[in-house]
Amino acid sequence: MIYLTDIVLGAPDPAVRDAWVAETQALSGRLGPCAAELFEISEDIRDAHYAYVGLRAWAADPDLEDALAGGALDGSVAGRPVERVVLRLRTQLGAPAPTAPGTVWLVNPFEIAGAEIAGALAMWDRAKDHMEAHAGFVNARLFRARSPHARYGLLNVSQWRSAADFKAALGDRAYDRHRARSLAYRLHPSLCRRVVAPVDGPPGVAGPAAAGLVAAD
Repeated sequence: MIYLTDIVLGAPDPAVRDAWVAETQALSGRLGPCAAELFEISEDIRDAHYAYVGLRAWAADPDLEDALAGGALDGSVAGRPVERVVLRLRTQLGAPAPTAPGTVWLVNPFEIAGAEIAGALAMWDRAKDHMEAHAGFVNARLFRARSPHARYGLLNVSQWRSAADFKAALGDRAYDRHRARSLAYRLHPSLCRRVVAPVDGPPGVAGPAAAGLVAAD
């Protein structure tokens, strides 16, 4: 499985959301993504400069390469600039779960590349046990950029039962040492709602064609 993340800059706008969905559905007619998700920012945690973060999953590298080479993905959505990065799933914790009332997603693009990535991965691996054990944690996925030169070398997407649960884990004194380590990196975390979801679950799980996208709560 190969992934493409879209980091859409600016402020949330339904027109941008709808354009992203239309683009994804158009791709589905020719070796398009087998699953897709779109997250809309609801609360900035630290230097979140984007309105949306999208994830599309292709079954094989050549299918994504064909979409990129064919010009179907031109670096903008509804006139908004988009930072696009090709990713692979590095780690998955917990099982995907349906969206329930109050559910939030932590979305955190790591603006790092090259030599910084090993240290950031070690930091994430140490912090994940704390988060995974905390009340309200549902699941997490860590994606790594295919290119070591990508602006965003890592992307963390984690699902929480509520914003209060996530903030309790983040504010726990036991998390202090991990927070201090994170300050060494250019991270852009936010709490988001998932405004578009695949019918059968998030990327990393067998999903339908992108034409099966549904609106999320």
